[in-house]
Amino acid sequence: MNKVTLLDREFHFGIGFLNELLNGLGVRLDELGQQDEVFLVPKMMYYSQRYAYNRQSKPIDFTLQDIFDLIDDNGGINGQFWTDFYTAFMDSMNKNVPADTSKKKAKAAK
Repeated sequence: MNKVTLLDREFHFGIGFLNELLNGLGVRLDELGQQDEVFLVPKMMYYSQRYAYNRQSKPIDFTLQDIFDLIDDNGGINGQFWTDFYTAFMDSMNKNVPADTSKKKAKAAK
């Protein structure tokens, strides 16, 4: 699953979203896991929705502050919106990901 609709808003995941998130945060992919979820998830929501808008050629008419307000208005970090978004993101990273079925063996160094 590369996208989810929550609270009538589309959030899109995938490589394009990750690229925008990493560029926006100024971090590398291997540094993403070092971020505190309380600060990271709202930014993930922002860049995920922003990427969805870009894919549809829609003007970006929201800010990160709007995402903070959306979270606060929908139960905060313990609310269903937060949980549903986080679950959808994790599913996009782990479910239906093609397995490496190659049987290649590493060659010994000469």
